[in-house]
Amino acid sequence: MGQSGHGRMGSCPYHAGMHRIATVVRRFPALVAGVVAASILGGVALALMLSGQADTTTAVATPTVRVSPSPTHSPTAEPTPEPTEMSSPTPSPSPSPRPTPAPQARCPLDGMPLAEGFEPNEPAMAVQIENHPVARPARNLGRADMVVETTVEGDTTRFTAIYLCDETDGMTGPVRSARYYNIDLWQDIRLLTVGFGRSNGAHARFVAAGMPYPDGMTGWPWYQRWGPRPAPHNLYVDLEAMREAVDTNAALGRMADRVDDLRPPFTFANDPELPADGRAVQQLRVATTPSWRFGWSWEAAEGAWMRSDAGVAITDEATGDRLGFTTLLVQRVTQETVHGDPDPGGNPRRLHHLVGRGEGTIYVQGRAFDVRWERPTAADRTRWTWAASGDPVVLPPGPIWWHILPMESRVTEG
Repeated sequence: MGQSGHGRMGSCPYHAGMHRIATVVRRFPALVAGVVAASILGGVALALMLSGQADTTTAVATPTVRVSPSPTHSPTAEPTPEPTEMSSPTPSPSPSPRPTPAPQARCPLDGMPLAEGFEPNEPAMAVQIENHPVARPARNLGRADMVVETTVEGDTTRFTAIYLCDETDGMTGPVRSARYYNIDLWQDIRLLTVGFGRSNGAHARFVAAGMPYPDGMTGWPWYQRWGPRPAPHNLYVDLEAMREAVDTNAALGRMADRVDDLRPPFTFANDPELPADGRAVQQLRVATTPSWRFGWSWEAAEGAWMRSDAGVAITDEATGDRLGFTTLLVQRVTQETVHGDPDPGGNPRRLHHLVGRGEGTIYVQGRAFDVRWERPTAADRTRWTWAASGDPVVLPPGPIWWHILPMESRVTEG
């Protein structure tokens, strides 16, 4: 990726305010739609009122003065005019064509409109965020354009929150270490992994693949202990400062260049043609172990799936808002247990096979649709198609939550 991809909006108050407005539109489309609808109805009512006033004014008739007709005389014959050469009519000037408005810029990761004048600063940052009960709720998780959730030691789960098109508020985290699957996300989508630590086995794989990784344990300045939680659940990253440093820190800039150009996994349309065979789903429950359970509920008024862990509604610590996403993606994969590279507690790691092909499900607009995925080699991007037709998946705009689940995980629709 060339340096041209590193331009940033900066900290201009105007742009920051516009970006906050865009964030509201991106996260609460149903609410904004209601406000717009109310504005339209108000405008119609005002127009009708004004129209009524105009009709009332016209209805007041002025008195008609009747004039007696004057007597008429016999007409005098007029001389017949000589024929003359007719001149061509002067053509009316053609109206100037109206310029075609430029299409509104949209986020490549979730299809939502960008704030006016805002240009996403590549590379997209993939932040490793903890999902331990002590670490909940996380900060800025709801501001991610896309979140990947997959199994780690003991088949508990961890989040990889991908940020490109929304600014975060303060510190982001809690941040934890990278895992084997981060290589696949980097190769597939082109992301810069942001984490604190890695296992020896993961580090060897990162080096062998050439994956850029500004590991917080190696002294990068944007990571710090913060907040009241005990270690290791209190490690956070100043993501906005790190984004700015892509242009100012030579070492980080070189890593960003090695990420290469972003390869978004999906395309978007305001009214996509979804398959006709979708099934209605209001609740989605997932269990990666008998004791590790989480799920989603479809809230039509919000136009989003709302997250819960172990039956408890989850919020974003930075905003206090419920954690809601437009689209849920479940990717079914094979998984193997990696021995000889345990975590500090002696638990073996998990390795997901993300090269190959398989099945999955997309949950959108309160319905479920079967999909297929295919990634022939590590250098290829994953191709997603509707199972019913084989056509490429096109989604409505909105943030995406992507579950990478081993076959053994239990998924229940309700």
